Amino acid sequence: MTGPRNGDLGGLDAPLRRLFERVAASASGAIPDLPPIGVALADLASDLDYMAGWAARLGDRNGNLPMHAPVRGPRLLLVHRLEGHMSAVHDHGTWVALSPVSGLETHRHYRRPADPAGQPEIDEVRSLGPADTATLLPPDDVHDHGHLAGHGSPAHVLVLLGDDQTVCERNEWDPATGRHRLLRPGDPGRWVSSDPWP
Repeated sequence: MTGPRNGDLGGLDAPLRRLFERVAASASGAIPDLPPIGVALADLASDLDYMAGWAARLGDRNGNLPMHAPVRGPRLLLVHRLEGHMSAVHDHGTWVALSPVSGLETHRHYRRPADPAGQPEIDEVRSLGPADTATLLPPDDVHDHGHLAGHGSPAHVLVLLGDDQTVCERNEWDPATGRHRLLRPGDPGRWVSSDPWP
């Protein structure tokens, strides 16, 4: 992935414009500099006066709310999964950063199997609180995240992607059953691990 293709940022409000200007500087090289991107995202997540309106729009439903989603290039979503709902284990095919605004987000990073049909193994488990960050760069981007029952309140989380992941060929795994499937471009994958396997 080369540098960002944000397009015109002029229509964004000041907090979002600042974020994407900071991201552009760190994502312009052949390999993005993820730590400063994570810091920029955490700064926005910490702006509770600004984020309160976005969180209220999303509410307590399972889903995501695009905050800036150009045709190509970095995009920002606010994500919320209900109590006990974890995402499917997946990769993105592009860099990703996430930072909770509120609540507690469990983020599990997995070692990618040599054979995609094999099962990834947990490498690291982190409990992310407000303004903590996790960043991932392909091919080391296999993970799941969301809320583990009994571990704090479900989070509202900012997820910043380097590009539209649905244009990439990606992978999804189900460790409980040992299944793997290739996500063709356009397939968003399962929202939570308990969704039916297609």
